Parts: sequence; C-alpha cells; structure tokens
Amino acid sequence: LILFQKGQTPTPPPFEIFFCFGEEWPDQKPKEKKLITVQVVPVAARLLLEMFSGELSWSGDSIPLQISHPDLKDKVVEQFKELHHLWQDQQRLPQPGPTPW
Repeated sequence: LILFQKGQTPTPPPFEIFFCFGEEWPDQKPKEKKLITVQVVPVAARLLLEMFSGELSWSGDSIPLQISHPDLKDKVVEQFKELHHLWQDQQRLPQPGPTPW
C-alpha cells in the first residue's frame, strides 16, 4: 500500500479475501465457476486504499466505527478471566503446612 501511495507500483495491493467451499482450490477452474465461493472485503483495508488513492470523498473523522454489544460469549469470557484471576490469587496465598498430631 505504501509503494502504491508513493507511485512505485502501478496497481494497488489486493485486499479481498476469497474462500472456496466443497472443492479443491486453487486449480485450473476460475473462481467464478466454483460451486461455493465467498468474498470478504475488510472495510479497514478498503478505506486505507481509498484514502491513499484519493478516492475517499469524506474525511476520516466521519468513518462510522461501531463496537458490538456484549453477548453471552463475551460474558462467558469475562467470567473465565475472573476465575483465572481468583485462581492466581489463590496460588499466591501461603499454603498451610501439615498440622502436627
């Protein structure tokens, strides 16, 4: 991307990611002939390319960024973190020695 921005390469770097399901790939068949293909376009990569190439018509301040709302998986992860911290604290406590009979 930097080389493209500096004019040291004529084409921008590819940023699309393609997945193929149910068939061998790559092979001699073009991706358009595959049964199931998925194209993923990372928004951040596309925005960077548009900014560097001058195609971005609005300022970077107006890029809508959104943080997802926590769901059950996030809460479970937080609970595991809490348990791990409790376990670490428990390991740091002095362990009682054997009691004399």
